[in-house]
This record gives sequence, C-alpha cells and structure tokens, in this order.
Amino acid sequence: MSSAWPALVPILSDEHVRLRPHGPADVPRIVEQANDPRSRRWTTVPMPYDASHGRAFLEIVRAGWDSGERRFWAIEVDGAFAGTVNYTRRVPGTAEIGFGLHPDARGRSVATRAVRLVLEHAFAHDGVRTMTWRAAAGNLASWQAAWANGFVQHGTWPAMHANGAGQVEDLWIASVRAGDPRRPRRPWWEAADLEGERVRLRPWRPEDAPTTWPDEQAELYNEGMAPTPENFADWRSSRLHRMSVGQGVFWCIADAGTDQALGGIQVQRLDVDFTRGTGLIGYWLHPHARGRGALQDALELLVPHAFAARTDDAGRSGLGLHRLQAGTDEDNRASQRVLRRAGFRECATERAVIAHEDRPPTGALTFELLDTDDRVAQTVEPAIVPVLETGSLRLRPWTPHDRPSGERDLDRDSLRFMPAGAQPTAGTYDAWFARGERQRDRGTVVKWCIADRATDAPLGAVMVFGIGAGAPGDAELGYWLYADARGRGHLREAIPAVLDHAFAPLAKDGLGLRRLRAVTDLENVASQRLLERHGFHRWGESHGSFARADASVADAAHFELLADGRASLAPAGGVLVVPVLDGERARLRPWRDEDVPRIVQWCADATTRHWLAGLPDPYTDDAARAYVRLMRRAAASGTTLGWCIADPRTDLAVGSVSVMDLRGEDRTAGEVGYWIHPDARGTGVATEAVGLALSHAFTSTEDCGLGRRRLRLNVAAGNDASAAIARRHGFTHVGTDRLAEPLGDGSYADLLRFDLLQAEWSDRS
Repeated sequence: MSSAWPALVPILSDEHVRLRPHGPADVPRIVEQANDPRSRRWTTVPMPYDASHGRAFLEIVRAGWDSGERRFWAIEVDGAFAGTVNYTRRVPGTAEIGFGLHPDARGRSVATRAVRLVLEHAFAHDGVRTMTWRAAAGNLASWQAAWANGFVQHGTWPAMHANGAGQVEDLWIASVRAGDPRRPRRPWWEAADLEGERVRLRPWRPEDAPTTWPDEQAELYNEGMAPTPENFADWRSSRLHRMSVGQGVFWCIADAGTDQALGGIQVQRLDVDFTRGTGLIGYWLHPHARGRGALQDALELLVPHAFAARTDDAGRSGLGLHRLQAGTDEDNRASQRVLRRAGFRECATERAVIAHEDRPPTGALTFELLDTDDRVAQTVEPAIVPVLETGSLRLRPWTPHDRPSGERDLDRDSLRFMPAGAQPTAGTYDAWFARGERQRDRGTVVKWCIADRATDAPLGAVMVFGIGAGAPGDAELGYWLYADARGRGHLREAIPAVLDHAFAPLAKDGLGLRRLRAVTDLENVASQRLLERHGFHRWGESHGSFARADASVADAAHFELLADGRASLAPAGGVLVVPVLDGERARLRPWRDEDVPRIVQWCADATTRHWLAGLPDPYTDDAARAYVRLMRRAAASGTTLGWCIADPRTDLAVGSVSVMDLRGEDRTAGEVGYWIHPDARGTGVATEAVGLALSHAFTSTEDCGLGRRRLRLNVAAGNDASAAIARRHGFTHVGTDRLAEPLGDGSYADLLRFDLLQAEWSDRS
C-alpha cells in the first residue's frame, strides 16, 4: 500500500466512538457485517461475502484516500471494529455520506456518533459545505443516524436503488449544511400506548394486516386511508416513515380486550411551520368495528394526549399541540357526529372541494378544537325528533320516502309567505331533506312532518330551529302546510303539542326552552292569527326584513312566547294586524313600498287634489313613502287600520280604505275613510272594498275583528261619488257642518256626517 495511507487518515473520537484507518485485522469483522441479513437487505455488497471481498474493500478505501475523492474511517468501539463511515465528493463543496455497522454495535447510537464526528471534520477541515445522504426507502435505521444529526429529507426518488438481491427500490434523499444545528430538525414521532376501557391506541404491528378489503363506505369517505390485505406492509412502512420525518402520528385503534385491530386514527401536518401547534385528525374503522363507539372512545384518548406537553422528541409524553382540526365530507354524517360529540366546533364549509372519480365533487366541513375550549359545553348531540300524536295527526321525523308529488308545487301563498327553500317540491326534496338532517345533527333544528294519523301522509311541517344560536333557551318556531292541506285546522292542532315539547324540561326529554320566537310576513294575517291563538304576542315590526321565496322582500311581524306562564313583552296599546281580505273585484292588503308610484299618480290627479286639501305640491316619491310609513306606524300604535285596495288579479294598488280613530275617547267606535285611483273610479271597486273593511270592523274581537259598535264617515258636500258609497252600505246622514271642509283650491264646503251601527250592519248582512 502507498506510504501516504493510512497516515493520511485523521483520528476522530468522542468518549464512546473512535474513527481510525481500516486495517487487515478488520477483515474478519467486515466479512461478518457484510453477511448479516440486515446489511444484505439494505446494501449492494457481493453475495456471499468472503475474506477476499474484505481485502478488496481495503484497496477501495486506500484508493479513495489517495485520490482525495473518498474518505473512509473504521468505526471502533471498545477496541473492536464496529463498522465503516465514509463520504464521497460529488461536486465542489458537496459530498455524500454513507455508513454501516457490525450487528453487535447496533442500537447503541454508534452510527449517530460516527456521523457527527465525520460531519464536524468535513465541514471544518475539508471544504465541504453540504453533506447529502441517501438510502433505500424503508431503511429507518440509517435514517435515524442522519435525522439525529440534523439531516432533512427532501423526498423520494422513485426506482433509483438496486439492493443486493437485484431488486429495484425507491430512494430517500436528505442533506445537512455546514451551518445547520447537529440535532433533529423535526420530531421522530412514536405512537404512544394509550389505554381506555373499551379501546386502546397503540403502534401498528405486522400482524395487524387486515383479512378483508375496505368496503364501499370506506372507499367513499376514506379513499386510500385504510390498508388492504395486499398493501398492508407498504402501508405500514409509509406510516413509519411519515412519523420519522415529523409529519404525523399514526395509531392502531385496538379492542382493549382482544387487542384486535379495529381501525386507525392519526394526527398529521405536524411538520407545517405556518400552522405550528395545529394537528389534522383523520380516522377510519374496519366494517366489522363500526357502530360500537370505537371512534368516540379513540378520540377521548387521543385529544388529551395531543394537548399534553411534549417533553421528548418522540411525543410519547404528549404532542404539545394547542389546536386540533378535522375535516369530513359533507355527506359523512357519522363522522360529523363523532366530532361534535367530542366537543369539536364546526368552523368552515367548503363547496364542491372533494373530487370523486364516479360522481360530482362534494363539499367539506371543517371542525376545530382548542386546548382552552370547554369540551363539555361544546359537545353536541344530534337533535331527537320524538313522535307526538294528537287527535288526528302524528308529528314524526321526515323520511326519504316523504317526497311530495309533482302536483304539490309552490302556490302563490307559499311563494309570498315563506322564505326560499323552506317548503320542498318534488325536485328539491332530496336536498331539502339532507339539509334538514345535517341541521338535526348540529342539534339546532327539530323538524317534524305533520302527517295524517290514519294514512301517515305528509300534510306539512312544523319545526323549532335556531336552537343554541342565540341566548341559552332561545329558539324560533316555523311551520307550513301544503296547499291542499290548508283550512282544516291542522296547525292549530299540531302547534300545542310542539309547544309542550319545546318548553318541557330536558330532564323530561323536552327541549328545555324558555322562549320561542316567530316571524311572519306582515301580510300573512292567517299566520299571525295562529300565533296569537296559541299565546304568542306581537312585539314589533321590521321593515324590508322578510325575504320571500318569490325573491321579493316584505316587512315582517315579530312574535314571542315565554315559558313561564307564557307571558309576553307586548307593547302597551296593542299592535293591529293588517289582515288580507279578498273580494271578487278588490283585495285589501297592507301597503308596500312598491305601491309608491301609484300613490304619486293618485295624489297628482286633479280630482283627488280638489277634494283633499293639504297634499304636498308637487307630490313626490318621498311623500308617498312617508304615507306608507304613516300607515304602518298607525297600525303599530293601534290607532288606524289602513289597507291598500289592490286588484285581485294583478295585485296593483287601486285605492285606499281605512278604519281610523280606534283609540279615541269611545273605544267602541271608529271612522271610515277611502280614496280611489283615477283608473279604478266607476268600476265598483271602492264599494266592495269599503264593504270588506266594514265587515272586518264590525266582526267581534273573539273572531279576530275590530269589534266596533259604531262607525262614522265624513264626506264633503258635492263629492257625490263618495257619498253614494256610504249610502249603499246603509250609512245614515246624521248632520251637516257648514263650510267645515277645506278644499284643494282654498275654498270650503259643507261637511256631511254619516254613521252606521253594528246592529244595522248585521241586519243588512
């Protein structure tokens, strides 16, 4: 051998390991190492390996030092040859390290110490700035020595390694730079043993290979997450590798009694610096393990461990996280229930984000849990829809088989008085039902199908929703009927049973509510009467807040009912409901903002301006809007009930009729007033509209009328058309006030006074 070698080899050592030149005395131990099964598995040494190969290896070592391209050291522990470590120059400033140990030196951190000594020498004395490492994928022992010295894996190079058996394998690639710390850059996670009463979380073992393939449900929601009998070895190896590079921790969920593998649970994305402290949870079960609460039990073990402080690189003490995240397919209700029961809070929804090969993309729900959260308070159980039976009805859960027929489409009242999507059609039922089930899973909605008790045919729906969305014990009541089921008292029969359940204590399987709210379209008088009949009290209105299914916006009336004696906070004086009254030629309804142009036309008409003094000139849209607001405020204060007279076919405003002075000195009396748009005069619309108003005014309060005893009506002398309407309805001329009525031109006319008694109206009707 050259005299330059072995003198060129620097001696490197620490308190346990000594790196020195190779020598002939090392050949027997080199041969033992090369013939060891693990060495044969991960290297490309000749097979079989004898002393001649060992001596040839010494020549390779000498040539490497002589050329300056390769540096070899024998690793010595306790005076005996323990293996070899070397590096090879690849490009200026970059080298590649390699190492191997004799079997009796393994498991004692010998390779880690040897690699560290070589790195220090290469970076400090040999001009190396970057040291690379590569090994056959799966060689965790080799990676452990590199990991412990600060190497970072960059990925896998497919099919770039041929082992001693001639098999082609993938290659792991890593590197470390001169200025990098000589310590692990990421944790090497281990699956700590976590024991529960029914399940345990433990590392995956070779004997955990499944005997059956994932079923349709697993492929639908956990594609590729669960192993098969065919790929289990590679699947397990992949999880071990991902733990070794800090990506996550993978547990086997096992039966606590039999230790049989039931499924898997994992915490991933632990190597993402941007979300440091957050882990992404995933889980799955073998088909035979479902329905036993195994996932719920597994989460109860995993969550405390994830939030426990980490005092070791492996995370066996805890993962040291502050936040856990989980995501589910929007259709995977079982998974969502597991998370809600574990105290996770739904925090985001993504649409059409999960791709599928054989069906359209589906949405996803995201859940989160912080270490500071009150898990007990955040626990959500699916809402239970109990069956409630009344005399002729059965209130029961909706089912997929309750889809309405095509004839049960949305009618005019459905479009006007319900929000979009509230009532399903044949085409929207499946989505409507699925949405309701998801709401039930969130514990926010209890939705009953109102069914005929004899036939079980659906008639409509009643629901308590918004549970938990506002103040504790607060929720909202909603309801609707199919058009062919209305007018039969079904809601009057169903609602008391729902109220009893809503206000019943939790201990008696009720909802334990203290307050129920309800909101109706201001024009939906039937709904308002229904609420009042059941003790709800109207406490106010909001303008432009009710979005209808026909895309229009309406004013809303607000109601409430309290549990303690069903008391209310209704404003003093009573709010008047403006009912919709239908006739053949006229329809009385509340005023709307869209009526403004018609009001302007009427108030700009010369005849109108002659008989009504004091109208703004010019009469603008703002003045008309002020009139609409005035009518609303008058009803809210209980002083005037004012209707828009509308064409029953087009709903176009054609006039006005009001019953006024309802809170005067005589609370049994009132005054009637009316006007007609120019294009509706002489058509009989005014006569019919006034008749509808009179009928409502004289109807008793028990029957939801105004309960008036006497009505007055004043007409300026000369306004013969208006006086004729009064006389047609039986009003009596009781007097004349001379020159008491101002006219639009500044002059005055006599004022003709009429009245009509309720008894007279009853006789006429």
